[in-house]
Amino acid sequence: MTGKPNRVVNPQDLEQLAKLLDGRGGMGDRLDEAFTRASALGVSDKLGAIRPMRSWVTDTAPELRRKAAYARLEDGDPLAGLLLAGFTPEQLKNKDLPPDILLVANAAASDGNVDDDWLKKKDGESLDDWLVRVQGDAVTQLTGDEELGKTVAAYIEGAANLSAFFMASTTAVLSTSSLRAYFKSSKVLNAPGTVTARLINNHWDKLSRIPKAGSWLARVPTSVIAGSDEAAMLGGYMRKGAFYLPTATEANLLTVARRGGLANAAKAAGWVRGAGIVGSFGATAWGVANLATMDHAKAWKEDKAKYLSNWTGTAFNASLTMAMVAPSPLTVGLAAGTGLAYAGTLIWDHSDKIAAAGEDAAKWVGDKAEKAGEAISDGAKKLGSALNPFD
Repeated sequence: MTGKPNRVVNPQDLEQLAKLLDGRGGMGDRLDEAFTRASALGVSDKLGAIRPMRSWVTDTAPELRRKAAYARLEDGDPLAGLLLAGFTPEQLKNKDLPPDILLVANAAASDGNVDDDWLKKKDGESLDDWLVRVQGDAVTQLTGDEELGKTVAAYIEGAANLSAFFMASTTAVLSTSSLRAYFKSSKVLNAPGTVTARLINNHWDKLSRIPKAGSWLARVPTSVIAGSDEAAMLGGYMRKGAFYLPTATEANLLTVARRGGLANAAKAAGWVRGAGIVGSFGATAWGVANLATMDHAKAWKEDKAKYLSNWTGTAFNASLTMAMVAPSPLTVGLAAGTGLAYAGTLIWDHSDKIAAAGEDAAKWVGDKAEKAGEAISDGAKKLGSALNPFD
């Protein structure tokens, strides 16, 4: 352990001091502003005595955070390992981080005999990128196989991007279709992601007859899974000169909450819609955290497609959350537009991998087809030989 047994220090105090040094509006910014003004006035030489303070701020602030992180590690803080990796408390606040990664980071940081350089945040590396890389690097550390670690990291990133692509593209297509029906035939909009809830509501009698699963489903009230139409009535509104009572998948949950409280809003949402809202909100928060940990100028210069996919992904999840909570032509339209943009930037970002995968798939299919053809040919020859009495 790196700390002393009788340590008397508050890690929050050290982090606040570091923030005052290099945070926004802190000493570092003020020094830069002073030197910029002095240069404009032609009196930079007058500030020569305080010039070393700039490098002192640059070196001291990270060192204070490192000491604070070790103090947190001694106190059993689960985020200590990530703080030592180079992230700040503000960047990690309220983030739902994988517990296995927290455990690995803390274990490596607390063992003085283990080289933990692989855990440290690289220059310009975002929280999202770090999480993908470190999982692959952890496999490398455990197995000693670097290629295996890279493969695991690539798989994690690929699976996440594939899932995100299907989510974004499906939302864009279905939301566009819903908007077309809304403007063409005045069909009421449903919240995105409620297809399953509608199937349950409309076909509950059939689902409840499914063997085994049906007997369990029959014991669960439909409203718990798909949302309560009764609670959704609190979101009623004037439509075409009459008062319209929306279903659970159509209701504006903000209106329901305003008129009947959060409990009724939760009832109207049901488990399916509620889980979708929590998931998209969490993805939005994660995207914001990822953007906050990013060196934007460097990220744009190094990979424009990836940089844009980070922005469009965050915008998509934010608009999807709004549309799931309060479906309207505006929110559903935003979800459709940002979903299309996100799917497009994901394709752009991973076009080389998609092309490579396509080539590998084509080669695999070609090889299998060739072998299948050979097998069929061999089989036909054997069959012909068996049928030919003169062979």
